[in-house]
Amino acid sequence: MTTPAAVSAWVDLYRAAWQSNLADDIRAVFTEDASYRGRPHEEPAVGHPAIVALWLENQDAPGTWTFEWHPVALEGDVAVIQCVTTYPNGDKGGTYDNLWVLRLADDGRAREFTDWWIAR
Repeated sequence: MTTPAAVSAWVDLYRAAWQSNLADDIRAVFTEDASYRGRPHEEPAVGHPAIVALWLENQDAPGTWTFEWHPVALEGDVAVIQCVTTYPNGDKGGTYDNLWVLRLADDGRAREFTDWWIAR
């Protein structure tokens, strides 16, 4: 069962990985067989090696973004999270609205993650 505390703990793990871009931190966010979609229509990266490779291919340098979030819905093992990510400078410069859909495993890591993002 997904709880607000479990979702908050997962977001903390995600943010730590986002800041560090270290493979161990990225793996800590996802189960070994997790699927990760950077966009809903894309084929997922499946498993730690593929997720880490995708993450590092699209990594953001630490301190180049701000991030706000709140849960929208929790049902069973699924959480829907609304986010706002802002990149003040750089190639991604701008503000993005995100809707994350994730399915958490019993240990609090994500089994499935999909990011629906829209540039403002």
